[in-house]
Amino acid sequence: MFLKVVSYPYLTPLFTAFFLIFTLASCKGDIPPLDREEHDLPRDAEVSRAEPGNYGGVLVTAESQQPRTFNPLVAEDAYSSEAIGRFLNGLTTYHPIKEKVVPELARSWEISEDKRTITMELRRGVRWSDGEPFTADDVIFTFKALFDERYPNRYQGQYTIAGEPIEFEKLDRYTVRFKTARPYSPFLYVIGFIGILPRHVHFDAFERGELLQQWSVRTAMHEPRELVGTGPFRVRSFRPGQRIIYEPNPHYWRVDSQGQRLPYVDYLITRYVQDRNTETVLFASGQIDVASITPGDVVGVRKNASLHDYTVHHRGPATGIRFLWFNQKPGESEAGKPYVEPHKLEWFTSRKFRQAILHGFNREGLIQSVYFGRAELLHSIISPANERWHNPDVPKYHYDPDRALELLQEEGFEPDEDGNLVDSQGNQVSFQVYASEGDDITPQILSTFRENMRDLGISVRIRYLDFGTLVARVSRHFEYEGAMMGFTGGADPSGGRAIYLSSGRLHLWNPEQEEPQTDWEARIDELVYASEETFDLDERVDYVHRMQEVFSEELPLLYLVTPHAYVGLKDRWQNVRIPSMGSAIWNIDELYLDPEK
Repeated sequence: MFLKVVSYPYLTPLFTAFFLIFTLASCKGDIPPLDREEHDLPRDAEVSRAEPGNYGGVLVTAESQQPRTFNPLVAEDAYSSEAIGRFLNGLTTYHPIKEKVVPELARSWEISEDKRTITMELRRGVRWSDGEPFTADDVIFTFKALFDERYPNRYQGQYTIAGEPIEFEKLDRYTVRFKTARPYSPFLYVIGFIGILPRHVHFDAFERGELLQQWSVRTAMHEPRELVGTGPFRVRSFRPGQRIIYEPNPHYWRVDSQGQRLPYVDYLITRYVQDRNTETVLFASGQIDVASITPGDVVGVRKNASLHDYTVHHRGPATGIRFLWFNQKPGESEAGKPYVEPHKLEWFTSRKFRQAILHGFNREGLIQSVYFGRAELLHSIISPANERWHNPDVPKYHYDPDRALELLQEEGFEPDEDGNLVDSQGNQVSFQVYASEGDDITPQILSTFRENMRDLGISVRIRYLDFGTLVARVSRHFEYEGAMMGFTGGADPSGGRAIYLSSGRLHLWNPEQEEPQTDWEARIDELVYASEETFDLDERVDYVHRMQEVFSEELPLLYLVTPHAYVGLKDRWQNVRIPSMGSAIWNIDELYLDPEK
């Protein structure tokens, strides 16, 4: 999982014309016709089973956030990871239609009888985008860098099993072997999280201790060809605040059934826009090819569907989760200042206080006022979109201000003569919540939250930060009281262990604990480890369900709502297969333009 952060009725012709001129001028005017390079296909090229298509076309998307790095060891947000995924591959990947792990740079694998040794055969003949051969040396280099203490990164915890880093060794030029300290059932799924790095590009920086400084935003701006990968694209140009342009990787290892190297599109462009509203406007006026549509915009966007030849697809519940939480980290900063004032830390670490806050929040009202009925209450740390793993029977906290006040009184809180809630020491209950700027929905949610808390006698202050500053504040400096954010969803819950485990970097309320600081967090750790050790799917599901029950009882995260997910896509694109989870254009290398449209 990665960290991640409008109502629009109808476009006037003048508004549409303005955006059209702006878009064409900024996106396509400086792109020459593509001259595709011709190179031999790799010996182990994967043949796509999709319908063969035609070369050509420009696919344009838009995002309200842009990459902050192109280095997978540095990236912790979904926007950077998405950009990196355009040009890097892992050893495996998850196929969202087949709903199973499939080969990527590893063409096959064998698992030992004791389930602790996994031997992988790599694709032969694959080359990096600069023409250099891909071999086992690149895989070994990547995992050596990943576990190097000089380069702290989110994957170290993901690939530490039973307290021991996974072992890895090169058997020959195209064979690697991994060993785990104990059986680890999601190994094939999680081993594909990290994009394999080119040793020949990064070895010198690795030796100098400068690996985390590589592949920065400046690299993409000034030397995009240095972003060497095995993925379907390479970066052609990057202009922060404007757009990134990708072109086909001339050495990509996938082909169609007619022997044509994928991808078909000439260029992939992602525009960076002010907010989600702008993205919606651009799509509804026919200027970008694909966009996520918020529930409040569905009706308005569909009005233009026949005019601009697109379809708005309903995907069911969104796969991500969105929540509020309180800082429960004890201790002090380097300056000697407590991360959280002691009396507030006592509030935030109280289960009944957190339960009361959620009971006092009218989330049901948000479903109607913000999402126009196209959402449902979120009760668990796993979205209902993930039907295999989601537990629908966890404790639930419906809007009930009377119950909220009861819980608060049980913890010693009482209203003073002015109606302000105070604790047993006479401290007035107030706190500040940070959130990311850049969308219209977050202010509506937090405005309702502030009003609901005022009804309980609680004063809430809201402050908006840019996404990068917010992430730094909550995950590195810990200088906050409360915050609102979200996580992207994954197919297998093992992808969320950095959130679930008390030692996890994304265990937001109190990250990277040396030992679990509460009994319930120790119980979560036990359930996560148990779910990863068994290879019996029913047993795994049971452990994950029990984990969700503990989370929903303790409420370190105050869950908001799960909106229904909608995506708009131009009808001219073929080979479209929209899954219930993941990107709508997950198979972008197979998409091609209908010559009749």
